[in-house]
Amino acid sequence: MKEDKQDFNHVFFQQASRLAKIGSWEIDVVNDKIYWSAMVHELHETNPKTFIPDLKTALGFYRNDYQSMVNEVIVKSIETGAEFDFEAVIITKKKKERWIRAIGNVEMVQGECRRVYGSFQDIHSSKLLELQMREILESISDAFYAVDKNWKFTYFNKEAENLLLKKAEDVLGKNIWELFPASAFTVIRKIYKRVARSKKKESFDYYYPGNGKWYEINAYPSHGGISAYFKNIDERKQAVEKLDKAYQEKINILESIGDAFFTVNKDWVLTYLNKETEKVLHRKRETLIGKNLWDEYPDAIDTDFYRQYHKAADTQENLTFEEFYPALKVWLEVSVYPSSAGLSVYFKDITLRKESDIRLLHSNERFEKVAEATHDAIWDWNILEDTLYWGAGFNNLFGYQVEKITPTLESWTDHIHPEDRDRVLQSIYETLENPSQSNWISEYRYQKNDDTFANVIDRGIVIRDVKGNPVRMVGAMNDISERKKFEISRIEYVRQIEAQNEKLKSIAWTQSHIVRAPLARMLTIMNAIDDNNKNLDDTLMWLKHLRDSADELDEIIKDLVEKAQHLT
Repeated sequence: MKEDKQDFNHVFFQQASRLAKIGSWEIDVVNDKIYWSAMVHELHETNPKTFIPDLKTALGFYRNDYQSMVNEVIVKSIETGAEFDFEAVIITKKKKERWIRAIGNVEMVQGECRRVYGSFQDIHSSKLLELQMREILESISDAFYAVDKNWKFTYFNKEAENLLLKKAEDVLGKNIWELFPASAFTVIRKIYKRVARSKKKESFDYYYPGNGKWYEINAYPSHGGISAYFKNIDERKQAVEKLDKAYQEKINILESIGDAFFTVNKDWVLTYLNKETEKVLHRKRETLIGKNLWDEYPDAIDTDFYRQYHKAADTQENLTFEEFYPALKVWLEVSVYPSSAGLSVYFKDITLRKESDIRLLHSNERFEKVAEATHDAIWDWNILEDTLYWGAGFNNLFGYQVEKITPTLESWTDHIHPEDRDRVLQSIYETLENPSQSNWISEYRYQKNDDTFANVIDRGIVIRDVKGNPVRMVGAMNDISERKKFEISRIEYVRQIEAQNEKLKSIAWTQSHIVRAPLARMLTIMNAIDDNNKNLDDTLMWLKHLRDSADELDEIIKDLVEKAQHLT
């Protein structure tokens, strides 16, 4: 009978072990051997008939990020006799990941470890579920914590850390009332006890005296304890308090606020409006109070006013929007606050701001059109953000497809001719560093997309903040290559003219001396003819000399003309 009972216990133990997926293991420290039960082999997906584990191969089954921890735990147990209980991931023989729980006990004899033994359990499914739940709880926007029946924290998510200013590792396993003594004798403790006892959810607003903040809490029963979702509602509380105060002191407060303000009940009947509303709507309050809003303003039914007011009433959510009211030709910025009584509406005339926005939009459009139409390469450098905008001119002038590249300051400077680069950069930074200087101009050579260089003149204007610090710089580059060529041609032409003039001067000076000789003779002959006493023979002689001198002068002039023609 005794043997039958032992056999039954053995079979029962094996069945329970298989159902719970728990195996046993032992490290024989004295003989340096390891024993695994059949279940441990099954969890590792090893064959107990062919696989004989040792400490090194056993540790090798743990995933890399757990091997160091497990090794330290085993070594510490052998050296000190410390028991252990840990969870880790192993990689089975068939390369499958599996979460396990290992519990270890130590047998010490005269201060020396004889063996380490314990259990090895498959917790893969439950661990995955726990991790999924943890991921879900960490991702929700509300703060969340859970306490057990002894009021000890079992979970504390990131948002709870943010709101309550405590880390999860400093909270888990600790008593909630000891960690937060300011709440120990307040209504929250009574409510939590009631939820745990009644097994019914409760939602409530709670003022925590520990930090002076309001929270909205949803408490759920959970395994004898409490699971609580909560969020800070200080802003909402303040809004409610402000609204209550506004109702109580509406004559003194609502009349003094800068915004227009009116209220309607659930039937859209106007119950109050302030003086600013009279100014914006050009209606006296006595003509509106007690009247249906849509009866008085039927033209607003087809606008966003009607749609947004109804949305706020239906959803009970605060809304803010902007809308143009054609009847008064004004833009209004509207904030709607629903309540159980109706709507409270704040609004103000923002027509000037809207018109400014429209003008700015048109200005930006004009800038873009100018950038497209101009022959200049327009650029805009945001100094604070270090971003650069290039206009279409960079494509037209230099061949860069600006829509396919993201220009930077470096991409601009890299294309400046190396001989010009330092000079240009020095000039631009000197301009930026001088608060009294806003204009910059520089002439340099700029590399085009085909690797040739264009001569450009670059002008920029520095935009500074109130302290004089540069924040933006806008400007335009103009290709002056053709002008440069013309200037060079003109200079060369002038140089040639000046050289020719010098030659002509030289020729004129030289020939003037040659010309003077026959001219002098001719003048002398003419004087001699006048002085002879009409002697025919003498006169004929002098006329012959005069002809000879004239012929000589003619040859000199021909030679001069020929030399002048050679100069051209």
